[in-house]
Amino acid sequence: MEYPSSEKAIRNYCGGTYSGAIDQLDYIAGMGFNAIWISPIPLNIDKETIYGVGWHGYWLNHLYQLNAYFGSEKDLLDFIQAAHKRDIWIMLDVVANHVGPNVTTNYVPFDKYEHYHQPLCFIKDYNNQTQVEYCSIGNEELPLPDLNTENSFVVSTFLSWIDQTIRKYNFDGIRIDTFRHVRKSFWKDYIRSADVYSLGEIATSNTSYVGKYQFVADGVIHYPLYYALKSVFTDNNQTRKSMTTLEQQVQQNELYFKDTTLCGTFLDNHDQDRFLSYTQNRIRIQNALVYLMFSDGIPIVYMGTEQNFTGNPFVKNGAGDPWNREALWRTGYDRSNWIYNFIKKLNQIRLLLKQIYGETFFRAHQQTLAVDQYTYVYKKGPLIVIVSNQSFPKPKYISLPCEIQCNKWKELLSGKTHQVNRPNLFRINNELPKLLLSVA
Repeated sequence: MEYPSSEKAIRNYCGGTYSGAIDQLDYIAGMGFNAIWISPIPLNIDKETIYGVGWHGYWLNHLYQLNAYFGSEKDLLDFIQAAHKRDIWIMLDVVANHVGPNVTTNYVPFDKYEHYHQPLCFIKDYNNQTQVEYCSIGNEELPLPDLNTENSFVVSTFLSWIDQTIRKYNFDGIRIDTFRHVRKSFWKDYIRSADVYSLGEIATSNTSYVGKYQFVADGVIHYPLYYALKSVFTDNNQTRKSMTTLEQQVQQNELYFKDTTLCGTFLDNHDQDRFLSYTQNRIRIQNALVYLMFSDGIPIVYMGTEQNFTGNPFVKNGAGDPWNREALWRTGYDRSNWIYNFIKKLNQIRLLLKQIYGETFFRAHQQTLAVDQYTYVYKKGPLIVIVSNQSFPKPKYISLPCEIQCNKWKELLSGKTHQVNRPNLFRINNELPKLLLSVA
């Protein structure tokens, strides 16, 4: 794959538009996805900085103007309408914590001293919640002024804006950026005004800390699980952790989250290293994707994973920002890629389970059946899921639960039916992932 010539080049707009997204809805629907998370829509800072321009959408300049680089108001409305015709929902990324870097004094409508936390400070200690909420997430080189979300004008402006934006464009959900950086009471009012599904971002591995925020939003982006998945499914033999790490995370989920089935699960995103930079082992990738799609939560697949994006291997930290945000069209939207087709198969199985068991399947919480260093087996509703992170020297046996004696199990990935000779005792011969349903 051809890479941008420089970091500066990739930190600028490169042509993505709402109308272009309409043209590729069939590519997305072809994998079986029924929701799309899009970038923030307001006008961003477009003056050049040491980190480029606000092409990502998180550097607010004018709240009431759309980012024209993405398209017009009509383009956005047409995109959402076209998605809805395909039964694809649209989740809008929103930012209320900060504005873009202070290369301008013309922020609209937040143009007064009192609209920002003063004096300007930077977060030095993320264990200090006062700093987290009142100081800037930027730095001395590139300050991102922190909005005063205690100020009545700031609060009323955002509540009115989110209400009007959701209604005008008919968005189906919101992903809330920098969720932990604003007081929880503000978000409760904001989410009430939005009146759609809400998903908050709290970028830390601390399960008890992240879990508390699910009592504010419908769900949170499951960062604790992300860190566990990355450590379990890496190709690095020295750092790879046991599969018991996943089971321990499930226990923590049940202890601290309100309902993990409403949280967003992921292997990577625009803020983190490309997951596929940690593993190029085909079977390990399959196991990670199976766990993502059939564990508790709403699976989120980051654009480019289906095309085996790994970032830029030729530069230092090339798996992370900004190299993890490369343009998708350079692949030609290749539908023959094996990961594209494996994700398609997984979504077909999810649809089958929905047709048979309804939404109750997705709301069921997984229950551990067995776990050792290399293999994790759990039950989610009627489905038995078997995932491993490496090969093992000899076969394993697992007792499969069944209300009656079951001796036939359909493996949904291969389509094969397995005969169990001894009552309910299933033999695991290799590290390939398995999805089992009883057919007895």
